[in-house]
Amino acid sequence: MTITAVWTIDSAEDANAGDGLTIDEPDQVDELIRRLAEPAAGPATIWHEGRKLADTGSGMLDHDVVAAVRGGYGYLGYIDADHDYAVLAGDPASPEVHAEDADFPAGSGVAPEQLAAALREFLATGLRPENVTWREVEL
Repeated sequence: MTITAVWTIDSAEDANAGDGLTIDEPDQVDELIRRLAEPAAGPATIWHEGRKLADTGSGMLDHDVVAAVRGGYGYLGYIDADHDYAVLAGDPASPEVHAEDADFPAGSGVAPEQLAAALREFLATGLRPENVTWREVEL
């Protein structure tokens, strides 16, 4: 199985700066977490290459997954046809995160290791991870 992650990089020199990583081995998830923890990294849009498209004509995915690492916390959001948009039920002390492409409410951050475990499960199954607790939020 393979997941792909892409994210923006805040750069005064390049308004279009970004990065990405294709992951096909569970241990590569740690590299993604490390790179998302860099101060200039934006939230990553992540998709599973093994899932069917919602619309083959447009190439629209049937799922939307976003992850971020900020201030020592990992954040994850997920939506698909079977699940309304949800974020992790995290540490109540974790702050909210606002970014151009993603917002995570306060209390939705978890230890980066827990985020990594959820992404490893997503890599293996292509489904919403069950090794974490979710809470639905309004978009």
